[in-house]
Amino acid sequence: MKKTIVLAISILSLTYVSACGKGEESQPNLTITEPIAENTSIEDTSIGDASKEDVSIADASAEKTSTDNASSKEGSAAEDSIGSQSPKDSSGEGEAKGETEFGFEKLSGWAFYFSSGAGGWYTELSIDSDGSFKGHYQDADMGDTGDGYPGGTLYYSDFTGKFENLEKVDDFTYKMRLTDIDFEKQPDQEEIIDETLYIYSTAYGIDGGEEFYLYLPGARIDSLPEEYRQWVGYYYMEAVSETELPFYGLYNIAEQNGFSSGFYEEKSLSERIAAEISYSEERDEELQAELQAAATQTDMNLAGAEILKNWDDTLNTVWGMLMSELGEADKEALRKEEREWIADKDAQVLAAGKGNEGGSMQPLIEAQKAAELTKERVYELAEYAK
Repeated sequence: MKKTIVLAISILSLTYVSACGKGEESQPNLTITEPIAENTSIEDTSIGDASKEDVSIADASAEKTSTDNASSKEGSAAEDSIGSQSPKDSSGEGEAKGETEFGFEKLSGWAFYFSSGAGGWYTELSIDSDGSFKGHYQDADMGDTGDGYPGGTLYYSDFTGKFENLEKVDDFTYKMRLTDIDFEKQPDQEEIIDETLYIYSTAYGIDGGEEFYLYLPGARIDSLPEEYRQWVGYYYMEAVSETELPFYGLYNIAEQNGFSSGFYEEKSLSERIAAEISYSEERDEELQAELQAAATQTDMNLAGAEILKNWDDTLNTVWGMLMSELGEADKEALRKEEREWIADKDAQVLAAGKGNEGGSMQPLIEAQKAAELTKERVYELAEYAK
């Protein structure tokens, strides 16, 4: 169910100050809403016989995704290569080396991010100088539609709270306690807004936590809990060239949920969309390599489903960005166009699979066709931002 689309009233991009666990690759940006705003969703990922109800693709893909979800998005809806600024430019050489006492004020300008992956569910928050924080969580199920909400279902939460009892553990680790959290809308309340069902939720990543670790830039990556490293992108230590954490990290000890962080930088809508597409192209290359290396048809079907999910998530993210900027008349025209595109895409996918109907290759062929058409649509939508 972890599929989302980011729709923000006013968006500020967060530039990662350094790498996020991908060896020598350039690093991405994050996006945070300020204020963090409403989202919507546009499309179900179902494709003919390979729908999300079909064990042959989506159920198998979901099993794979449950492992993949143990990762940071490495940026949100506006990822990009990082600039030359380093964390020490913001936090200071002495603090990064544990030479001065740390306080919450050091986190000014930083935002923490917890996510499933490109276009997936996410939680983001910023911490003020007194330890108080504000944040946002959302997730979407585009296929969960009904009377009055053809746009799908959005799980949504705006929240505030406070961390206290900041205690030094070592030069690069502090422990703190969550003493308060409040929600703008009480969890489990529901309402329909702009043809989307909003189900108000708690804050995933923060939920269930009492004590949290705060890791400072400069902490040795190999000394951090494996569960934290997995969430922020350090999956395989043998493939990581870095030795020190390049950002502030937040770790929910009880739930083993890890947040990375990034620094604010404002970008235009066109730049944010271009950055999102750039990240998705990189992810597509990785997934295409997995497809080529697959040894069995089942593995190939799984890889094909992941390729489709990557572009489907990107489509929904770009759609949300446009919906946050366009006027009502333009949004309605684009909705009509999108419904027509979905119908045409579904017809083409069904036709593509006919030649292998009932065969083990049908799910892969349908997924590949759907991914091809969805990627094309992503680039078409990006033109609306120019």
